[in-house]
Amino acid sequence: MSMPTDHPIPPYQLAAGKLRKQIQEGKLKPGDKLPSSRELRTELGIANATVHSALRVLREEGLVYSVPNRGTYVSDPKAADFKIGSTAPAWYSAAKGKTASSDEAASPATEALTQILEHMREMAAELKAVKQHVATLEDKVHQLEQKDAR
Repeated sequence: MSMPTDHPIPPYQLAAGKLRKQIQEGKLKPGDKLPSSRELRTELGIANATVHSALRVLREEGLVYSVPNRGTYVSDPKAADFKIGSTAPAWYSAAKGKTASSDEAASPATEALTQILEHMREMAAELKAVKQHVATLEDKVHQLEQKDAR
């Protein structure tokens, strides 16, 4: 199953689309490990950098998350509201669903990690606002430069 070379959509997006479809159809389920980069490269007939770009797209969409030196896994859709470049792993969604009346109390480590992720979510929102502000300022600088050039 190699990627078409004359397609208007870039190969990494086509590869991401094929993997996305497998996830959406349930062929790859939450917690499943994706094939290695080498296996995807061979299976899809694309370069290693293209595989990494496709996986980056899926991480940004919250469909997968990567564990260093372990691999890339399908995300839990219940945790898909957390996006900073990857979704939270299963322990986060499990802890998030627990309540004080739950039979299993969340461990202190899980509670701490949950708090850290909440702070990361807040920081991500603040970062997005700062990036938008910087873009606005850059536009204003560009407009002023154009006025000065006249």
